[in-house]
Amino acid sequence: MSPQHAPVPPPEFFIVGCVRSGTTFLRDLFRRYPGLICPEEMHFFRNGDPFRCGATFRDLRDNPVLRKHRELDGVPEDAFRTLLHLSADRADLQRRYIAAYAEARGMSDYRWFDKTPQNIYGVPLIAGQFPKTKFVFLVRNPLDVVASLKLGKVIKVTDIHGACNYWLEACTIIRSLAPALGRRLVIVQYEDLVADVPGTMSDLAAVLGLEQQDCFRKDDARPVIEPWRQGLDAEEADMVRFRCADLALGFGYDLRDGSADS
Repeated sequence: MSPQHAPVPPPEFFIVGCVRSGTTFLRDLFRRYPGLICPEEMHFFRNGDPFRCGATFRDLRDNPVLRKHRELDGVPEDAFRTLLHLSADRADLQRRYIAAYAEARGMSDYRWFDKTPQNIYGVPLIAGQFPKTKFVFLVRNPLDVVASLKLGKVIKVTDIHGACNYWLEACTIIRSLAPALGRRLVIVQYEDLVADVPGTMSDLAAVLGLEQQDCFRKDDARPVIEPWRQGLDAEEADMVRFRCADLALGFGYDLRDGSADS
């Protein structure tokens, strides 16, 4: 795979948020759009060190999860190392990686977006390096996020405060940045998405400037199972309410009964 690629179009949007909030489901829905591509999670904007300094190369190169993602994307490790060393900054690396991902699929005419929830920590830098891109922030009831993290099917966090902090940090960041992002930001409740996939995707397409697609069905809906009711004991649920209730209310969740006000 050659490190030299054709010019890469600008990103359509970035999906960010708290882990275990349904961002993978949303990514897979957007992947139904013809010619709209998104690789596996890349984490290019997550690390706090300046790019090419500190642990940035090591964290991206040696992480076993990210290596697996690159395998799924069809980007060989030797090609990725070349991309790393050719890239001057994170946006440069992102563009080069997207080009390699598209090349692996034999695509020359495409549009792209990114889905890495932990890139929430890099939203100011993403907004600056991709000055026209938009952001989709997917939010979910914190009780269910904490219960999912405690269960640990994908990410396991047994410390109740640590699990709360996943949700609190993501939501605090986006609330703080919302005035600056303005119309570049759209916030979507997970519960609204899974209850009405066609309607929510239609609304998102309008906000993001995408053409409407007839590729979503009512039976794409998922039940809102509220895992916190079985996954958290009373003390844990009370702690989530104590720590998250005030912020959650601003996102449409009244934790007094664990539901969404939508």
